Amino acid sequence: MMRGEKQGIVIFLMRNLVLYFLLYNAFLHVKDILNLIFFSSAFLIALLASIWMEKSRLRALPALVITAVLPFVFRMVFFLVFNLQQRISPGIYTDFLNLFFDTNFYPAIVPFYIVCLFNFLALRSSRFISVEILLNSLLLVAVFWSDSNFRTTLYSHPVEVAILVTIFIIVELVILLLANRGRFGSVFSFLWIVIGVSLLLMIFLFGRYSEGAVKTGGGLMKPTFFRFDFSQYIKLESEIDLSDDLVMLFRKEGPSQRILLRRFILSGYSEKRGFFVSEKAPKLRGNIDETDIPTTVPDSPLVIKDPEYRDRARVKQEFFFINFDPSSLIAMNYPIRVVPLTNWDSSSFLRIYRVVSKVTTVLPLELEDVKKPKMSVDALKYYTNYGNDQLIRDLALRVTRGEVTYYGKIKAIERYLKDNYFYSLKPGIAKDGNQLHHFLFVSKKGYCSYFAFAMALMCRSLGIPARVAVGFFVNPRMEVLNFYEIRANQAHAWVEVYFNRYGWIEFDPTSENLAPGENLRFGYNIDLPKLAKLIEEILNNQDKLRVQNLKEENFTGGANRLGKAIARGARLIADIWYIVLPLLYLLYLVIAKLRCLLMFLFSGNGRMRVKYLYCHLLIILYGLGYVKRSRETKLEYADRLGSREINIVGFTSCYLKSVFDDVFDESDYHEALREYRSAIGSIRRVLPWYRRVLGFLNPLHALSKKLG
Repeated sequence: MMRGEKQGIVIFLMRNLVLYFLLYNAFLHVKDILNLIFFSSAFLIALLASIWMEKSRLRALPALVITAVLPFVFRMVFFLVFNLQQRISPGIYTDFLNLFFDTNFYPAIVPFYIVCLFNFLALRSSRFISVEILLNSLLLVAVFWSDSNFRTTLYSHPVEVAILVTIFIIVELVILLLANRGRFGSVFSFLWIVIGVSLLLMIFLFGRYSEGAVKTGGGLMKPTFFRFDFSQYIKLESEIDLSDDLVMLFRKEGPSQRILLRRFILSGYSEKRGFFVSEKAPKLRGNIDETDIPTTVPDSPLVIKDPEYRDRARVKQEFFFINFDPSSLIAMNYPIRVVPLTNWDSSSFLRIYRVVSKVTTVLPLELEDVKKPKMSVDALKYYTNYGNDQLIRDLALRVTRGEVTYYGKIKAIERYLKDNYFYSLKPGIAKDGNQLHHFLFVSKKGYCSYFAFAMALMCRSLGIPARVAVGFFVNPRMEVLNFYEIRANQAHAWVEVYFNRYGWIEFDPTSENLAPGENLRFGYNIDLPKLAKLIEEILNNQDKLRVQNLKEENFTGGANRLGKAIARGARLIADIWYIVLPLLYLLYLVIAKLRCLLMFLFSGNGRMRVKYLYCHLLIILYGLGYVKRSRETKLEYADRLGSREINIVGFTSCYLKSVFDDVFDESDYHEALREYRSAIGSIRRVLPWYRRVLGFLNPLHALSKKLG
């Protein structure tokens, strides 16, 4: 086997490995309706079909028609087999074979078309590989779009996404270099190298940004590109900083023993991820529980089914977001009604809404009578998962020795952590990587996340259902006219333990004893002038607050909703213009500068291919400042550039021959390609890389109609 053939096989395998990676991640979004075996089979069939079409030397149009029709041919064949099977062996299973097939068939059509077309074009022309890399990058963005703003839906941790994206970029760069035989074959290839390195740097920088962001605000808060919000998983950091940014105002009406504003319930647990938001939490009382509580503010009033836990009182709350993700729902435990409110013009607040919660008023004496939890086997197993950490279980058994009641064991764990550990922003680094063990058995100091982790796992190890909640702690003494300032440094984590009939009861094991040598004030300084101004604005505009109800508003249909969505998108784009404008400019340059090269790739006529290459060459030269004079012929223009050691005379002659000669055969076409590569090589030799990059960024003449 020749070296070139081996290299071609390697490129083919690497390309399809990347393609399978992208489409597999797309499959994860629809895995509930698409079977993995069906998806993989569609991928393989598309691969074989593309190879067959290329080996048969089919032209582009017939290949396109075959690609479009082939899936439906397979569908027809399978349906004939299914109908035959129904006649031979009738039954419920065979009656639904057609339905089961179609459930998978239609979601699999898109990956089939992508694989088939990409491979056919890449096998037909290696120059398509550069275009494929661009398309793969766009597909990558689309696939991982839901994981933006540090939300992870496909993988358990953002670091995994960053690693996979980094590997993707490296593999694509290797494919590009192999396709160009180890050389930067064109400005387009060189551009992709620059973009690839830039993306690697961006991943590194944003990885650092994400890592540092989670450290701000008690290890729970994270600034996104736009506002603050909470992380949907808890990570135990070795050191954190506190931010005192004002994020919202809050007021309430009704009794409450303590004020804990909950953002997320973190009931899922694994040793690697810690506690995290889970969509698989089991139902409890009345077949409802945490999965029925929304995490975003609805567009219309929402009533949440009340599980009717005992000894709970209604507490009304109003939230006025200043620097917080406006879609986030924050409420006291347990919200039963959420009412979004319309904002007034020129408001200082991003979002305003009301919540009614059922907040516990149960007394400790009543909780002492509660026996072991009444849960299903699956629910009990889920809420008592502690990773089988024997050291934590041994500690819990030692701490609760002598306690016989359910409540007594919980309070013993809470008191032990409060009385024997210190609050610290610098818990230190565990030598073995286990930060929680380091906290419990070595340093004995940490911030709220450490205490919440420890208590929840200690309770779980004793068979007591527990989960972690994250949100804000509100100091009742900091009230001004029934309003409370909420700052980022009030971000907090606590524990919720399940009691029969009473539901999830909050416990806060975080110690108020500062670690020796640390100076941290637990109080909060109120900015009275600013607070007074904000309260005055609210009081002056209370009559303008209206219940937002998109279901009842007089819409003319979906067009208005689309218009509102476009307006919100436009507003978002306007907020990040410094990102959007450079991206739009780069997109314009890519389309304008590479349009002739793309036309070359998709043209089947040798004369037209040479014409498009000449057009592309002129775009490069014009961007570099070498513009043809108005009365100058193409050969005179080529001679003038030759005096500057840019040799395009040979390719210009080939171009003129393709336009004017009656005969232009395949040998002429290949000679034109050689001369084109020679012309590009002379530009690369004469001009340094930064000059070529600046030439690409130059928008002048990019869309000129006089080219070619």
